Amino acid sequence: MRSVRRGPVHRSIVVVDIAGSSRWDNLAQLRARAALTRMMRLAFRAAGVGWWRLSIQDRGDGLLAIVPAGVSKADLLDPFVPRLLAELRAYNGIVAPAWRIRLRLAVHAGELLRAGPRWVSEDVKLACRLVDGEPLYEQLGRGGTDLAVVVSERIHDGVVRHGYKGIDPAGYAPVRVRVKEVDVLAWLRETADPARASRVRVPVSRVGEG
Repeated sequence: MRSVRRGPVHRSIVVVDIAGSSRWDNLAQLRARAALTRMMRLAFRAAGVGWWRLSIQDRGDGLLAIVPAGVSKADLLDPFVPRLLAELRAYNGIVAPAWRIRLRLAVHAGELLRAGPRWVSEDVKLACRLVDGEPLYEQLGRGGTDLAVVVSERIHDGVVRHGYKGIDPAGYAPVRVRVKEVDVLAWLRETADPARASRVRVPVSRVGEG
């Protein structure tokens, strides 16, 4: 029987990690992961994407979601990000300060190959490198928000700069992301919460991050 080689398909990629969770015990990490999954489900639902339609890959302290074809990349910036931020603020408003969650989020898109239950490609690797970039840690460390969002140059050029769905291009600033073999231009979204903007800088540990 001749083997059939399937070519790559274009998909959007969303990667999210919990910042600083390595200092928590196992129960706290499990609670945070459960909260993260719930927030992501609600954010994707707001974007019109059922959880069952996504291909989810575990990142230890986070998740990688492959979004089905046909979902607008603009929806992954708005309403997805505002809903995620709203759910994050609501959660952090009812838990003890020590258990509040801070998130790093990256949005990218590219050509992917299916390898069993997983998707692989250089674009998947790039999305993971983006979420680990120093600019996201720095934004969280400034203390003005609990959600740091970066989009790839491809997402910026295809969606953000055109202002689709009222997305404000001025709300994104160019940053350089250098992680391991990756050295690329990306765009950091301003997600500052005015109620927290005046608080002191909070260090963000990178030890043990997924």
